[in-house]
Amino acid sequence: MLGLTEILLGTTSVSCFALIWRNTRLSADLATARHEADHDPLTGLPNRRALVRHLTALLADRNRPVSVALLDLNGFKAINDRHGHAAGDSVLCHVAAAIVALDLPAAYVGRMSGDEFLIITDDGERTGRANAAAIGAALLGITLTIFGEEVNCPASIGLAVADDNTRTASALLQRADAAMYDAKRHGVTVQQWHHTTAATATATKTTATRRRYR
Repeated sequence: MLGLTEILLGTTSVSCFALIWRNTRLSADLATARHEADHDPLTGLPNRRALVRHLTALLADRNRPVSVALLDLNGFKAINDRHGHAAGDSVLCHVAAAIVALDLPAAYVGRMSGDEFLIITDDGERTGRANAAAIGAALLGITLTIFGEEVNCPASIGLAVADDNTRTASALLQRADAAMYDAKRHGVTVQQWHHTTAATATATKTTATRRRYR
């Protein structure tokens, strides 16, 4: 027969193990929830929330060289309309994988929304330009076969480099957005923001309010 002490010790041990298991489960659930809150469910890349937070943290150091490259796929709507959203999702996943595979130096890559991706480069302007060029070249070389039809994934990329007038994520992303539209209008892969971009982009971007960089 077990004594009262042994019974109490056994009960306490079971309770402790149950508590440890519960805390472990709660920690795992919390980690999963945090990951899901900061990552795009389709591509697995950091989402807009994580990107803006990361960029804001970098820009807090005014001496830190930071640039962003905003990428928008050309003709993506036509792929969705012709082949359906499942095909579009496949294209987005292939694009995400291709960018990650480049292993770009000092780069933080994520999906902003829709067919837009953002590459934050925590280094000088030269590295930012090189990263944008490498992505543009890589996507030009991608060809997917969807329902027997070959589909390409070229992109328009707007590059913006932080300066004294762009010390917030919103300001820098707006410049990258304007440069990206400039790239589309001129039919080039990469366009870096410059002072003339702002004037030309204002007239072109009548739907600019659809993006809210906060």
